[in-house]
Amino acid sequence: MKELTELISELEKTVPYIDHKNDTVSKVSVGWHLEHSLLAFVKMISATEHSNPEDFKRSFNWKRSLVFTMGKIPRGKARVPNNVKPGEEISEESIKPLLEKAKEKAELFEKLSSDKYFTHPVFGDLKIKQARRMIAIHTKHHIQIINDILKK
Repeated sequence: MKELTELISELEKTVPYIDHKNDTVSKVSVGWHLEHSLLAFVKMISATEHSNPEDFKRSFNWKRSLVFTMGKIPRGKARVPNNVKPGEEISEESIKPLLEKAKEKAELFEKLSSDKYFTHPVFGDLKIKQARRMIAIHTKHHIQIINDILKK
């Protein structure tokens, strides 16, 4: 699995294309997918960082099992939570600080203890190993959409 920092680098390469759109692939622009990916990335790692391991709740979740087994998120099936929804104006100036924050969080994530976790709105509580996998799957999902938008 790609390291989280490598995924951030892949996202960073798409900054020059933030205004590109392809309605046959997605109703929103490359910039929207880029900003959403970065917001979710930072939010998931921050939640993991600030978690209290004593509050972790183990549970079976068939949607999580399906996504983790497939290693990808089916397109068009999820709804974006408001706290990771991009703003109206997306620009290089708004993306660059998010990229820097994501890089910092990726480094920090590797130093967190294995009992840390975050609560995903659909998949429930994910301990750090599952959290890393979820962050990677989600980021790759949006990288693939961006790549498809950019195909000629």
